[in-house]
Amino acid sequence: MNEDKAKALRAPFRDDQVEAKNVGQRSYNFINHAVVTDRLISVDPAWYWQPMAMSDNGSPVLDEFNGLWIRLTVCGVTRIGYGASEPHQKGADAVKTAISDAIKNAAMRFGVALDLWGADSNGLSVEAVATPFTPSLRSVPPLKPVETDNAELAAFLDQQRPDGEPTKVVPPEGEPYCNHREMACRVYRAGTSNSGKPYEGLFCQRKPYTEQCTPMSLEGKPWKK
Repeated sequence: MNEDKAKALRAPFRDDQVEAKNVGQRSYNFINHAVVTDRLISVDPAWYWQPMAMSDNGSPVLDEFNGLWIRLTVCGVTRIGYGASEPHQKGADAVKTAISDAIKNAAMRFGVALDLWGADSNGLSVEAVATPFTPSLRSVPPLKPVETDNAELAAFLDQQRPDGEPTKVVPPEGEPYCNHREMACRVYRAGTSNSGKPYEGLFCQRKPYTEQCTPMSLEGKPWKK
C-alpha cells in the first residue's frame, strides 16, 4: 500500500456522512457500514474479507459471544477485526450484523474513521446535540404494563423496571420458561431492533452461547420475534 492510498483511507468524512447516537447521557459520532464500504471500494475496488473460522459448508462461524473474527485485505495489506451481533439477534440477522461490525472494526485498523472510535468522540451531552437523532438500536420504548402468573418473574421485573407500572400477578402461579428452571441466568433488555420495532425481553447470560436459554417475553413465555 502506498502513501496516497493510506492517506485516502484515513481521510476525514463529510459532515453529512457522520451520524450520532445517544448512549446513556453521552452522544457519540459514528460512520455506518455502507459509508465504510464505499470508502474501501474507492481506495481498492478489489478489497475483500475472510472469516477466521468457517463451518464445513464454508459459511462464517460465530464464537461463543455471538461474534466473528475476520481478516480484511486492502491494497494487499491484511489486518484483523472483530464484530458482534446484538444479544437478541439469531440466525442470519446475527451473522450479517457481526460481519458488518467486523468490517468496520478491521477498517479502523487502516485508519478509516479512526477519530470517531474514541470513548467520547464528539464530547457532547445528549441535551447539547443540535440535530435530533433516533437510534436504530437500543432505544428504550415506553414500558408497557405486564401480567404474569409467575410471582418470581413479577418480582424480578419490578426490580429491573423501577419506572414501569408494577407487574400484576395473576393466578395460578407457574414456572419461568427456562432450560435451567431459574431466573438467575436472566437479564432484562429493552431497545429497538434492526427492523425498527421496539422490544422488551429477558435474555440468558450463560456462556457458551450454545447453552443459553430461549429468550422470553415479560409474560414469561418463549419470545417470538
